[in-house]
Amino acid sequence: MLEVAVSVAILSVGLLGIALLVTNMVTMGSTAKYMNMANVLASEKLDNLNKWPSNSWNVQPGGSLTGPSVCAAGDIYCDQVAVSETSGADYETQTQYNDDHTITSVTIVHTSAGCVNTPAVCGVANPPAGASTFTRRWLITLSPTVSPVGGGAGQTITGAKRITVLVNLTTQLTKTPVSFQMSMVRP
Repeated sequence: MLEVAVSVAILSVGLLGIALLVTNMVTMGSTAKYMNMANVLASEKLDNLNKWPSNSWNVQPGGSLTGPSVCAAGDIYCDQVAVSETSGADYETQTQYNDDHTITSVTIVHTSAGCVNTPAVCGVANPPAGASTFTRRWLITLSPTVSPVGGGAGQTITGAKRITVLVNLTTQLTKTPVSFQMSMVRP
């Protein structure tokens, strides 16, 4: 009887360890999924900012990598992206300068059916509750100092711009905060 009790205790400890391992794997998998989304959103924003000519108001030096979890009205250095796995649509609210230097904010939706336009045109409602919401902020600096790979003295690139994008998951869907930063230097 004692041997059976000891065996059951050892088996219980082993099963508890396996349960904790599985729980940890699920948590880490969820965090990795959101980190991957943040990586894609940072890369997408860098590509978007890189399309503007150097003299465009949309890529003038300024911005900040810190701020509230929701973009302030008229902040051209911040946007929000809501990803909804249940509705099959992704929502992106962008603020940018128009040719006449006025500021416009617009929400674009990308649906699983292939519609890329405003939510009204695509026939979808605003992001549903539970959507994963990311805030993207960027900082544009003029004449950055760039260090060579492997170290050494940095070199200032006169007239170039460094664009740094920081993406944060603002709806806390994981135990670990999700934040991803990426930079590029452009002429």
